[in-house]
Order: sequence, then C-alpha cells, then structure tokens
Amino acid sequence: MDHKATTAQRDLEHILVEETAEPKALPLSLLEDMTDHFSDDLEIGRGGFAVVYKGKLGDKEVAVKRLSEAYMHEKEFDREIQCLVRAKHKNVVRFLGYCDDRQRNMERCDEKFLMADIHQRLFCFEYMPKGSLDKYINTHHEWETCYKIIKGICEGLQYLHDNSIIHLDLKPANILLDDDMVPKITDFGLSRCLDENQSQVFTKTISGTMGYLAPERYGGSGIKPSGDLYSLGIIIMEILTGQKQPQDTKDVLETWSDRLERSQQDTVYEQIRVCNEIASNCMQLNPKDRPASAGDIIDRLHEMERIQGWFEEIFYLSPEPAQLPGSAYRFAKMKPLLPVKLGPRNSTMAATKMLSPYDMVEPMSYLCVSVVKARDLPTMDITSVLHPYVEVKLGNFKGVTQCLEKNANPVWQQLFTISGAHLQSNQLQVIVKHKDVLRDDFVGRVVFDMSDIPNHSPPHSWPAPQWHHLSDARGKRFPHGHSLGEIMLAVCLATQVDEALPEAWHSEAPPLSFQGLTNTRSKVYYSPKLIYLKVAVIAAQDLIGTEEDRLAESVAKIQIGSQIRRTRPGKPQGSVNPTWNEEFMFVASEPFEDELVVTVEEKVCAGRAEPIGRIIIPLADNVPRNDLAKSVPSKWFSLSHGMMESKDKESFKTFASKIRLRMSLETTYHVMYESMNYISDLQPGAE
Repeated sequence: MDHKATTAQRDLEHILVEETAEPKALPLSLLEDMTDHFSDDLEIGRGGFAVVYKGKLGDKEVAVKRLSEAYMHEKEFDREIQCLVRAKHKNVVRFLGYCDDRQRNMERCDEKFLMADIHQRLFCFEYMPKGSLDKYINTHHEWETCYKIIKGICEGLQYLHDNSIIHLDLKPANILLDDDMVPKITDFGLSRCLDENQSQVFTKTISGTMGYLAPERYGGSGIKPSGDLYSLGIIIMEILTGQKQPQDTKDVLETWSDRLERSQQDTVYEQIRVCNEIASNCMQLNPKDRPASAGDIIDRLHEMERIQGWFEEIFYLSPEPAQLPGSAYRFAKMKPLLPVKLGPRNSTMAATKMLSPYDMVEPMSYLCVSVVKARDLPTMDITSVLHPYVEVKLGNFKGVTQCLEKNANPVWQQLFTISGAHLQSNQLQVIVKHKDVLRDDFVGRVVFDMSDIPNHSPPHSWPAPQWHHLSDARGKRFPHGHSLGEIMLAVCLATQVDEALPEAWHSEAPPLSFQGLTNTRSKVYYSPKLIYLKVAVIAAQDLIGTEEDRLAESVAKIQIGSQIRRTRPGKPQGSVNPTWNEEFMFVASEPFEDELVVTVEEKVCAGRAEPIGRIIIPLADNVPRNDLAKSVPSKWFSLSHGMMESKDKESFKTFASKIRLRMSLETTYHVMYESMNYISDLQPGAE
C-alpha cells in the first residue's frame, strides 16, 4: 500500500473511533485493499446502482459501496455526498468517506491499443452486522424490539426533515440494524437537500420504489417531506402485520395476542394501537391528511409512554398469570366480603374501610359488567318457549348467569368483575343464549369496544343501566326485519372501593383458608397529584442570532417532560426585541421532577431552527402556586448562551439576552377523569 493509502488508513481509523470527525476523501487503493480488490466473497449486498462489500480495517469492519457505471452522473454523486455529510444521527448510518477516482488505462480493441477513461465512485460507511430490516419483517416477533425499531426510524426521519433532507426512497431494504437492533436509515442516492426558505422540489422525474412511493408523486407533484411520511406508514404497517395494506386495529391486535404474555398485554396493546393509528394516518392518500411532521409522530409516542408510566404507578400489574382453582378463567362468587371471614370483630372495620369512597388504600382496577334484565326475546324452537341465560365473555374469561326457564323477559340482576391486570381482549361480548338439551342456541349479543368503556370513580354514583339492542353474529340488529330483543346492562371500569363490588362474581377469587387470608399482604400504590402549569411567554430583549449582523424569525419553545409547545414567530419579524404574548397550559405531577425548559430558537431556514438562548426553571422552588386564581406578576429571566447541559447556575455564562415569562401552578383547576353516568334509555352522546 502506497504512502497516500497508509495516511488515509490512519485517518479512517481515527474517524471510526472519533464520532465527531468529518468524512474524508479516500484513495481507491485503500478501498481495494480493504475489500481484497472487491472480492465476491466479501459482497454483502447488491442493488440496481451499486454493490456493497465488507471491508476489513485492522480489527474493525466497514461497508464499501461501489457505484455502477449507470450511476456516473457527477451531479447526483455530489448531491448524495451533500446529504450524507449533513446527516449525523444515531438512527442514520454513519458516513465515513468517499472516493472519486478517474484513471486513463490502455485497453486493447480490435488488435489496437486505445487509452480509455475508467471512472470509479465509492462510499464508505460504518458496518451494520444485522443487515437490512426487510430480512426481519416476517420473522421477528418480539414487540419490544419492533417498537424500538419503529420509534428509531421515526426519530431518524425527524432528524433528516429537521435538517431539510428528504429521503425519497424509505423502505425496509434501506434501513439497517446494528448488533442491538437499533435501526439506521441509509441509501441517500435519491435524496434531496432543500435550500434555505425552500419547502419542496419540483421535478419531472418519478424516482423511488414501487409500493413505498407516495401516490401524489405519480401525478408529478413536488417533492415534500409528506412523501417520506407515506413510506414510513407502510414500513410501520409491515412491521405490525407483514403487509403493506392498512389493517383494522382489531385485526392487528388479534394477530399479536397469541405472541404476547398476559402480563404484557395491558401495555403492549396500547402501543400497538397507537402505532397502527400512526401508520394508517401516514398512509392517507391526501398528503394534507397525514401528520404534519415526523416530530408530531414522536410527540404522540412520547405522550403515550408518559401516560403509560403514570398508569403503571397507579395500577399493580402482576408479572404472573392468575393461578385459580380448576379452570384459570372461571368466576367465583364473593359474597360476603373477604374481610368478613376474619370474624365479627374485624369484619365491620375491614368492610367499612374497603367501602370508603375516599380511602384508596389499595387501588385495584376492575371491569364491571352488570346484567340487569332483558325484554322481548324471541322464541327459539317449535315449542315457543325460551330458557335464556347470559354469557359475559372477555378473551378467555367467561361468566354465566343463572338460566331462567320459559321467560322472554328475564331478570337476572348479576354483576361480574374482571381484574384490570388481565383485560386480555379489546372487545367485551355479552351473549344471550337459549338452554337446550343437546346444544345451546345463540339468541343475540352486544359487543363493547374496551376503549369506549367509561371509568367510574367515587364519590360519583354507579352508572345507571342502559337498554341495548341485541344483534346477530354478523352484527345486524334486525335480521329479516325482526328484533332479537333488548338487554339492560351497565358497563364501566371501577375499583374495589365501589359499593357494588361486594355483590359481584369475580374472575379471580380462589377460596382461601383463614390462615391463608390472614397472611395476605396488602400493597399501597399512590396516584400522582396532577396540577395545571400556566406559562405565558411575553417578550424577549437583546437577542443575539447565529449571525451577528442579522436575526431571522425567533420562536420560543416551552418544554416540560415530553410536553412541548412553540409560539408563533415574534413580532416584529427579525427584531432583537420580539413580542409573543402567548399563553400555554401544561400538566405537571408532584413532586415536580421535570423541569421547565424555555428555549429561544432562530429559524435559520425552512424546517431548521437553531437555539440562541435557554433557561431551565425547577418548578418546585421557582414557580408560585396560584391557589386563589389571582393575577400573577411576570418576571424577566436571563438566557444562557447556547445549549449547555450543566444545571449548575454558576457554570452558565449569561449575557444581556432576557426573556419575560409569567408562570403559575394553577391549583384551583382540577385534572381528573369525568365520570360517564349513563341514563337508562338515553344514548351516551347525550351526556
């Protein structure tokens, strides 16, 4: 290897170790040496415009992409380098260097020797040992890994769009995975870098991969970030279902139900539902109906994760499935209360404490189904009689009422409960059946979506039962023009403090001996106290932009945890003393571990903003409580220069830039779920 290649090898070794090092031009001789002169044995990938080889650099490995002769346009090559140099993110494959080699070699043609130009262009990237995502679409079934891949792709795409890069060829084959299954976006051959104040690119060329290309591109519309969001939606849908077509959430959840442990389902079902919703929104044919940006998708995921974090603290999720006597899914009657079995001396005190609507000592959630009565049920055989009973079914859990013979208007008055830790299906079915000698006949059913079932919280009264029309197995309420009858039900999510719970049939209530009951330990879980945080961003003074001689539009970003809000551009535009006068509301939870971060950003170009000042404000000590809903005075704060991470105030080098804020913890507001009290014979929407 010559001196130039030896020097380049040392530079490349340094780039691999130092992540902040910039890519460099590499000689062809070094790339040939690392790939054993582009040996077929080291080939790891091949496409229409390039072949990828694994290169060996001492004890390290790299990927060398050798472009074909069909990809010899200088303009496209330079454009791809421009995009690669801009893209530096944990979810984008790291660009190490490039080679643009041109040589004149003597070639024999028709017994004559001619001088021919041989032009080679190559790229060098970090090596990704797991290969591309398309190899794992239909084989990898761990949801935790799938969710990490989905979120990583979204974060990588958000970074590209924030830096004015449109990928244009996003697909599983262009997403590589490292040893930890972290996804990294690659192949910027078709990508476009937008200039300052440019929101789209117009071109007559339709480029991309069939099946992932946004439909508006076929009509010759401009290249916009929304096209990448369409491709992202298809990728997420493929990870969820293995198919490119949109799928109903119910069907997606059913395909995953067999792969998940019951202890996972509460958390995972919500993640799958949100990811399927995101994918469906991204795949809308009209670009205006898609999410506004990849950042909005990330915010949606963060919001879901934060809410799940709260609920995991409120409700106890057992890591083991319930071990019940006999069948694991049978209901046992719980009348009287368990504490009553302790004896007359302790039963009154224990029952009183358990029934107190304000004393949530051991909050446990239950799905409660009250089966009251039915009317106008049809007869099922030639004898013109009906022996009805009701089956309450959720996944594998099933409860059955008593059978009332020869009764078309039966009254049951039975309550069933299923532990909130084992809600293993997204649908609750209440089925009316006719008891027969050989095989019970189906009369009709009512199906509830779990997401539509309201929460009941004391001291609000128990929801009133409501009449529901029965439908057949296909969901038709009036098959052949005849009614199947009606059933009166009350369905809600409640806790063990509800006054109706002692009368319920429980899904997991094994008989306990006196010794076993007295050895049962209780656990206490605290619900976080939620308070509104009101922040008014009024104005700033003496801002210093990224360029000393000018200041572009300035906006203020306010963040607490995963909640992010931004103001409109300050007025007048380009002023060093902008005015916003905008007010925002956030939800904070005691003991206020999240700090309030206010950042002033300068919009240097379309889709890109640079921070020019920031202030970090601990809520517990610096934000006043407004218990009487009075007016709170505003205050000026000094902005720190740049985005320094240290929270030590003495380490900040402050300058004259200031921002005026008015903040308060509005304790006169109450953040809670409103109870959904249904009135009999009244639709829920009439509340």
